[in-house]
Amino acid sequence: MVAVSKSNRRVRELRKLLRKSSYRHTTKTFVIEGLNLLREAGLTGNVPIDIFVAEGDRGTTAEIETLGFDHPRIWELEIEALRSIGSTQNPQPVLATVPMIEHSYDEVIRSLPNFLTIGVEVNDPGNAGTIIRTAAAAGADAVVFSHGSVDIYNPKVIRASAGSIFRIPVIDSEDALSVIQECHKQKIATLGLTGKGEIDYSACDLTQPIALFVGNESRGLGSSILEKLTAEISIPMEAGVESLNAAVALSIVCFEVSRQRALNDV
Repeated sequence: MVAVSKSNRRVRELRKLLRKSSYRHTTKTFVIEGLNLLREAGLTGNVPIDIFVAEGDRGTTAEIETLGFDHPRIWELEIEALRSIGSTQNPQPVLATVPMIEHSYDEVIRSLPNFLTIGVEVNDPGNAGTIIRTAAAAGADAVVFSHGSVDIYNPKVIRASAGSIFRIPVIDSEDALSVIQECHKQKIATLGLTGKGEIDYSACDLTQPIALFVGNESRGLGSSILEKLTAEISIPMEAGVESLNAAVALSIVCFEVSRQRALNDV
């Protein structure tokens, strides 16, 4: 197998997919980095289009061949090309292009969900990926991001999701007010995580159908959102600490949802 160089057409496309949101959405393709994400793709039936492996890395190539892909299209990539493309300081020895995962917000709502997580203008890709990972781990039915949030196929979001992007429906670019309205039609309580919420999250009934809303990292949830929600809930903190990271706050409440529901099932 001849290693492809950084001037190869496929390598140029790979670079564009990693760096340009518009190109990802035009081609409906995104990039995953590392064997763990490639393994998650395989386990969930998401078949890669092209797989790129560091030149001479026979161990990684052999492991890819055990993942069960039907005649995977594997390309060796020159080390120089890999370093010029990778989105991290120490690039992974394998990258792959994968078709975008199509989920419909209408289909999610029609499925009568009882646990949704909603990110409103979440800009930080690490937070967005962590929200996806946490929601999947806590048993949420779907994650929805509003207009103004980071691209869910940003490489940093994909890495932070640790493969959970393949495990739970994730929908982006929805209108937050429309989501609230639709939830209320479906008798889903809309709960906003705020520092000034009057209800302690642990005292709230989280066994009912709910949608948890978390806001922008610096601004939180805007007044136009807050006034439409069923309730505002908060996490008690020691004096002097004003707020938690958005993804951390959501994680705490998500696992309280899981805890309450497990007790309710006993």
